[in-house]
Amino acid sequence: MFKNLRNRLILINLGITTIVLVVVFAGIYVVLTRSADERAPEMMAWQENSNDSNSVLGDINNNGVPDIMEQLVTSTVKAEKQAAANSLLISLIVSGLAIELIVAGVSYYLAEEAIKPVREAYESQKLFIANASHEIKTPLAAISANLEAADIKGNRWIDNVERETAKLTALNSELLALARTDLVTVESAEETDLRLAIEEVIESFAPRLKKHTFSKKIVLREKIKINRGDFVQILSILLDNAIKYSDKKIILFVDEHKMALSNDGAIIPAEALSHIFERFYQVDKSAEGVGLGLSIAKSLADRDGWKLSAESEAGMTKFVLEY
Repeated sequence: MFKNLRNRLILINLGITTIVLVVVFAGIYVVLTRSADERAPEMMAWQENSNDSNSVLGDINNNGVPDIMEQLVTSTVKAEKQAAANSLLISLIVSGLAIELIVAGVSYYLAEEAIKPVREAYESQKLFIANASHEIKTPLAAISANLEAADIKGNRWIDNVERETAKLTALNSELLALARTDLVTVESAEETDLRLAIEEVIESFAPRLKKHTFSKKIVLREKIKINRGDFVQILSILLDNAIKYSDKKIILFVDEHKMALSNDGAIIPAEALSHIFERFYQVDKSAEGVGLGLSIAKSLADRDGWKLSAESEAGMTKFVLEY
């Protein structure tokens, strides 16, 4: 994120500098070449007067013989003028490139200094969220365990506590995962039995998938090189999202280069697709959750250099992960 911000600041500075240099250097080139064009006739007139003072050439001219000296001077002046113009152009280009390099270096330094406080504050915020989520996780687990041990059924107050505790646990897990995507460096890819990993994820969602028509097509070798943990988490997030918003049908396709997960149901408006991966963004404000799942999936994908995209049309919404 900060790398993109720094690069954007550098590009803005370079863009402004380039426009200024082009305008100024073009003006210099036009003014100097036009000045040279205006001086050329004066030089020719001076040369003609000089030739007229020469009795021999004057006789030649009077006899109607073409003035070879005048032609030679004319061609020489044109050649020198063109050479001077070319030299000026090269000098301006070289000077412009040198200035651009200097501006790029200065812009890089200033951009780094400008975003440094923001980066430090952001990292501190992420560290706080990670630590706080980790600390909250323990009492939440204790509350859930005690409620389960109490085994009180049919009491609506206890049911409310269990339901809200489950929501808070899910939210805390999402916040912790979101913080970790920014704080933890990417793990190296390794040879993985991806088919087995996919089947494990599907099995964990089996109770919820019973209400849907689920179909899958997996076209894989025995093992492929991939970051297994991030792939599993992204698939889990997308599958959970598909179950929440699908009317009936969910389709999963996986090969060695991409994973596509589609579900039927209400389509996502075109204006919302560009925001679907933003943190806390929800197309349906009344839906459960706080809009962190897809943001976490996108952060994981970006961290691994993968591409996660979404499309929604003809009654189907599809998320595609390219790796």
